[in-house]
Amino acid sequence: MNTQLSVIMPVYNGEKYLRQCLDSIVSQSIGIENIEVIIVNDNSNDASLDIISEYSSKYPNFKVISNENQLGAGKSRNKAILEVNSPYLTFIDCDDFISQNAYEDSLLKIKENDVDLLVYNWETFTGTDYVEPINIHQPNTSDNMLISSVDENPKLIFSTASWNKIYHKSLFKYLKFSDGLYDDNLAVVSALINARKIYLSKDCVYYYRKNLDSTTENITPKHALSLCDSIRQLDSLNNTAVNLLNVKFINDVLFWVYFYDWAIDDEISVINYLKNSIAKVNSSDLDYFRDLFPDYEAFYRQDCLDLDKYDGETFLAKYKYFNRLSKVKSQASIYVDEGNGFNEDSKISVQYVPHDNNNLTFDLSRFSNIVNLRFDPLEGSFIKSKINNLRVLDANSDNSIDDEYQIFMNLDPNYIIASDADSTLTIDFDLEFISNNEIAGFFAEKNNIINELNNKSKQKRFKFL
Repeated sequence: MNTQLSVIMPVYNGEKYLRQCLDSIVSQSIGIENIEVIIVNDNSNDASLDIISEYSSKYPNFKVISNENQLGAGKSRNKAILEVNSPYLTFIDCDDFISQNAYEDSLLKIKENDVDLLVYNWETFTGTDYVEPINIHQPNTSDNMLISSVDENPKLIFSTASWNKIYHKSLFKYLKFSDGLYDDNLAVVSALINARKIYLSKDCVYYYRKNLDSTTENITPKHALSLCDSIRQLDSLNNTAVNLLNVKFINDVLFWVYFYDWAIDDEISVINYLKNSIAKVNSSDLDYFRDLFPDYEAFYRQDCLDLDKYDGETFLAKYKYFNRLSKVKSQASIYVDEGNGFNEDSKISVQYVPHDNNNLTFDLSRFSNIVNLRFDPLEGSFIKSKINNLRVLDANSDNSIDDEYQIFMNLDPNYIIASDADSTLTIDFDLEFISNNEIAGFFAEKNNIINELNNKSKQKRFKFL
């Protein structure tokens, strides 16, 4: 049977959403007879295989591969690629689905524009509820665009998902998926930098399920180590655009280490692994990244340059626990939830000089339906804080909201507050920076990795204290 497009789907325990995914494929306007569906059952132990068998018995162009042992999505995709018989290939995750015209419209654009790679947009949702897009790989494309190189649209290199693209057979040889949590990165980036011509479609045809139980939604040290593996693999490509992606990934790892409250031993392991995963970070790559993406917030230029200057323990102490005051943003922000959660579009910020007591007013006149309010008193420092005039519902503090002060040993302190404010909101709050001695005490409690400051070698290493 001659088919126009092959769709590869790795499945592991996907019974909950698998039918919705498969139905979206068999109902494609291009006709299921024009689609080759290759499903890899990765040793599922739920009803996934029964569902797959039901569809494969009904549709002759369904091909099923069953792994005797669980191999992971990357190796499963690699096995399926060897079975492809169509001139074009795409991927889909078993808990997502696509719009009815997705493949017909995409193949038409590919042929009209003579391209070997097409990238389309997606929406994010949970269950049946639409979620404000949190595009984990690349901001949505607002216009159709035809380019001959990723250098013409540098942010495209961040589009490392395999499932929002259709690949011509000339690119199949580059689709070698890795092991680990970020198995897409090397394969997709290799295809991007080797594509002869790329079409960026503004059409949103893929629906990505934001699963809060998924391994991609809860960041752990394992995620950081896996991303370090991707950095090492990508570093070997020696490509300017790929260098941009690695700058982003290095900063992502640093952000995770700074932001999340992991065990000290894990934090040190991640920093040391990151140091060993990269060549010396080039200042010109960092400057090029900043010039192209000036609004990218989680960017730590000096930290990146100093990765090879300190051992992991010293780096962590300096840049996470003792050097945060130099990175303080004297800015307070209100996030307004109008029913879709908190996001950057609903953020109102004011600059101020922090004092022991502060009184700030925010203009809320553009919001018509205020469900919840989040107040961030400061960014980038450890603080003690107390709101004096509003009721606090919750806080990401290290102690209770019922205590006199809330102690924030994280770099993004925030409160959820109750307010009946209409057009303006005034917040009266106390704020105090936590001293280096207090931070040292907290640091020691986490595992006491620098408790030997009387030791001369450690005194020398930690002289910045």
